[in-house]
Amino acid sequence: MRIPSRLPLALLVVYTGLLLTATHWPGLAIQGPIDRTDLIIHAGVFFVWGVLLGLSGLVGRSAGVLLVCGVLFAVFDETTQPLFDRTLDPFDLLADVGGVLMASGAMALAWRRGLRPEGAGGAGA
Repeated sequence: MRIPSRLPLALLVVYTGLLLTATHWPGLAIQGPIDRTDLIIHAGVFFVWGVLLGLSGLVGRSAGVLLVCGVLFAVFDETTQPLFDRTLDPFDLLADVGGVLMASGAMALAWRRGLRPEGAGGAGA
């Protein structure tokens, strides 16, 4: 099964902008029914980001490259927050990396089952 790469790439760009806005917005706090609900949100948001990266075709079909790019992006996201009067939280970073790790595994399974972004090699690329 092939998916057009332009749509996931466009979604990745928009999603990245929204993600960076949310994580760098001064004073934004998330309250939930359990302590550190934000960690679940961090993992989920970075899972979606990783899946969009994988679907975009930018990393080919390499879960390892996806994971490295995701970890680098998570480090960038977390370490630049103090520039916007936010706190660098190592637990947030761990949750981000956990989300990217899950996305890398999910994409590896999807690629193994035949999901291919348009332009990711093979016939018609």
